Amino acid sequence: MSEESLIKISSAPPIQQIIEPNEEHGENEDNSLISIQQVDTTDFRISTLNGRPENEPTVGVNPNNPSSIIAAAHAYTLANGFPQFGLYRSTNGGATFTTSFLPVPAGFRNTSDPIIDADLNNRWLLAGIAVQPVSATLDRASIIVYRSVDDGATFSPAINVSGIDNNFFDDKEYLAFDKTPTSPFVGNAYISYTRFTNVPDGTDTSQILLQRSVDGGLNWTAPVPISAVIAGEPTPFVQGSNVQVGPNGEVYVAWIEGDFTNATFRIRRSDDGGVTFGPTVNVSAIVRVPTPLTAEVPSWAFRVPTFAFLAVDTSECFGSANFARVYAVWQAYGTTNAHILLSFSDDGGATWSAPIRVDNSPEDTQNFFPFVAVSPCSGTVTVIYYTNRESSTLLDVFLAVSTNGGATFTNTRITDASFDPNADPTFGNPSTFLGDYIFSAFIPPDLPEPEKLISVWTDTRSNNSQDIFGNISDLERIPSISCPGNITQDNDPGICGAIVNYPPPTVSTSCPGVNFSCSPASGSLFPVGETTVTCTATDICGGTAECSFTVTVNDVEPPTIICPGNITQGNDPGVCGAIVNYPPPTVNDNCPGATSVCSPPSGSLFPIGTTMVTCTATDAAGNTSAPCSFRVTVIDNERPTIICPGNITQDNDPGVCGAIVNYPPPTVNDNCPGATSFCFPPSGSFFPVGTTTVACRAVDAAGNISARCSFTVTVIDTEPPVIKGPADFTVCSDRCSNGAIVHFDPIVSDNCPGVTVVCTPASGSFFPPCTTTVICKATDASGNTSICSFDVTVIV
Repeated sequence: MSEESLIKISSAPPIQQIIEPNEEHGENEDNSLISIQQVDTTDFRISTLNGRPENEPTVGVNPNNPSSIIAAAHAYTLANGFPQFGLYRSTNGGATFTTSFLPVPAGFRNTSDPIIDADLNNRWLLAGIAVQPVSATLDRASIIVYRSVDDGATFSPAINVSGIDNNFFDDKEYLAFDKTPTSPFVGNAYISYTRFTNVPDGTDTSQILLQRSVDGGLNWTAPVPISAVIAGEPTPFVQGSNVQVGPNGEVYVAWIEGDFTNATFRIRRSDDGGVTFGPTVNVSAIVRVPTPLTAEVPSWAFRVPTFAFLAVDTSECFGSANFARVYAVWQAYGTTNAHILLSFSDDGGATWSAPIRVDNSPEDTQNFFPFVAVSPCSGTVTVIYYTNRESSTLLDVFLAVSTNGGATFTNTRITDASFDPNADPTFGNPSTFLGDYIFSAFIPPDLPEPEKLISVWTDTRSNNSQDIFGNISDLERIPSISCPGNITQDNDPGICGAIVNYPPPTVSTSCPGVNFSCSPASGSLFPVGETTVTCTATDICGGTAECSFTVTVNDVEPPTIICPGNITQGNDPGVCGAIVNYPPPTVNDNCPGATSVCSPPSGSLFPIGTTMVTCTATDAAGNTSAPCSFRVTVIDNERPTIICPGNITQDNDPGVCGAIVNYPPPTVNDNCPGATSFCFPPSGSFFPVGTTTVACRAVDAAGNISARCSFTVTVIDTEPPVIKGPADFTVCSDRCSNGAIVHFDPIVSDNCPGVTVVCTPASGSFFPPCTTTVICKATDASGNTSICSFDVTVIV
C-alpha cells in the first residue's frame, strides 16, 4: 500500500453518489439553524441533513455548564462531494439540538476529522484538518481549529495550527484542554496529530507531533516531536494519536506504530505542560483489525483503522480509588474476531497492566471503534464501541461501564435498533466509509442527580442515510457493598422463628455520605425457613448497590401430643367388632402445620377386645413428638342364635328299655367366631323308651347366651317280651271232684318293665279231667306280645 493510499484512508473521502433532495427530505445547505426535538427516550437523531451523509462525530460538554453540549461531524453539504463540519448545539442538556455548518477555510477544499472540547472558561475549540489538493494524486492538509468564546453560540473562522506546506499531510488530530483547576497548566489546549510527508522520491515518512496553546487556541507553539520520524513505503507508519491531561497537568500522548498488521500501542508523558516529554513506553503489542473486515463479514467494505485512545481519572467531585489512573483502550484482532482491549497505569504511564477484554461479545463477532471516557466526577470508566453481536451484518453501539477501575465491565446495548452500514449508497455499495471513530463525553452531575454520558455515532436507520445519532445514559456511581455470609440458626423455644442479629454489611464508595439499609433488619424475627436479606447502599450521587445473603432458621423443636381418653364401645350389629371414630389427639407446636398420625386410625374396624392406639405428631420440619396411646375396647354384647335339629324317633336298643341316641348339633350363628352350643340331654345319651324333650342353648366367647330351642327324641319299644310256660304237666283231680284246680306261673321277661301275662285258662282255674292246652300271652307296655302254650292233664 502506498502512502497515497494511506493518506486517502486517513482523511474523509468524497461521496460517490449524490442523493438528490426531494420534498420530503430536504437538505440544508444555507447554514441555517435547524432545531430538532428529541423524542426517543433511549437514543435519538442529532443531525438534520436528509439525503446527504453525516458521519465521524465528536461531542463535548461544557464542564461549567452541563446544559451546554456541542457535537460536530462530517456534513457532506459541499457541491464538490467533500465534507465541511456540521455543528450541533444543545443548550438544554441534549433535549434539543440546533444545526449549523462551519465554512471551509479559504484555500482549502474541505475539512475533516472533527474533535471538539471545552475548557473551564466557556471556551470551545473544534479541531480538524483542512485538505487541499496539490496535484491530481497528492493532497496537503493542515491542522485547524474553530474557536468560540461565548459557550458555542458562535465560532471564529478557522485558525491554522500547523501551517501550510505542500509536502505535509497533517492528519488525525486529537484535542484536549487542561481542565483541572489546581493544575499549573490549567487552560492549556493540546493537539496531537500525524504528519505524513509528500516526498516526490517516494521516501515517505510519518511522525506524531504535539502543539499547544496557552491562550485558549488563538496561538499555537511550534510542533514538539513525540515519535521518531518513521520512514517506510508504505509501512511502518505512525497514526491515530490521542492526547489527554492528568489531574496535575501531566500531558499524555499515545499512538499506534507499526505495519498494517502488527503494531505497538506507545505513550509518552510530559510534566511541564507539553514542553518536553519523557521516554517512550510500550503499552502493548497489538494486531491491527483488518481494514476492511470483508474477510469476516463479506458484505462489509468500510475501513476500520486502529487508533490509540486514552483517558485519565481526574475525579474532581470527590475522587475515586483510582485517582490519576491512566487508561489505554484499543481494538485488536484475533482469529476471526475483533475485540476491545484495555490496559491501565497507576504510575503515570511508566508501567501498564496486562490487557483485559472490555466487550463480552461472543466469539466470531466484530467489535471496533472503541472510545473511552472517565468521569471527571466519580472515576467511572466507560467504553462505547460498534459491534455486530446482535446481527452478523448489522451494527449496534454498546456501552461498557466499569466502577472498579477497569477490572470488570458491564456491557449494555444503547442503540434502539440495529442498522445496516450499507444502507447509504453514497460511498458505494457496499459502503466504503462510515467515519473513523465514534465519541462520548460525560455530563457533570447536579448532585445528588446521577451523572450522565452522551454518546454519538454514525447510524443509517433514518431515511437510509448516514446520520449522527446520540444516546444519553444515566450512570449512577455504584457504591460497593459486601454482605455477611449466609447464616443458619435454630428456632427460639416455642417460636416459629428466631430473633437473628447479623453483622452489618461492608460499604464503600467514592461518594461521601453513603448509607445502607437491610431488609429484614438485624434483630428481626426471622421465620422458620430461608429468608433473603437484601442490603442496599445509597450515596449522595444517587448511586445504589445491592447485595444479599440468606438467613435460615431451622425448626428443631418437636411437637407435643395428647391422646384422647380410653374408649369403650359395643360391637356393630352382626360384626365381630366396631367402626370406632375417636377424636383427634391434641397437637401443639411452635410452628403451624404439625399433623398427627394414629395407628389404627380413627374410623377403623376395631376387633372385639382391647386395642392399643398409638399416636405421634410430626411438624413441617420433620420433627416427631414422643408417642402417646389410649385403649379402644369393643365389647361383644350380641347374643348368638341357635336352631335345633328336627324331632328324632328311634327304636330301642336290643334288650334295653331305651336307646343311645346321637343327634346332630344345633345350628349356631354369632357375630364372632367361637360360639358353642349345649343340649340336655346331650347327644349320645341313653334315651328311655318314650319321648324325651331335648333343650339347647348357644353361648359365645363373650358369655352371651342364646334363647333356648328344643326338639324331641322318641324311643319306640319294638322288642316283644319273652314268655315261657311250664312244661306239660299232669295233675290228679281233686278229691271228690271231677277235675282239679291247677296253678301255674309262666316265666316272662322283657326289655322294659310293665309286661302283663294272660293265660287261658288262667292259673287257679278248674281244669276238667282231660288234657287242656293252656295258652299264655305276654304283653309289654308298648303292646308288644308273645305267646306260649303248654298242656295240663287232669287225671281222675
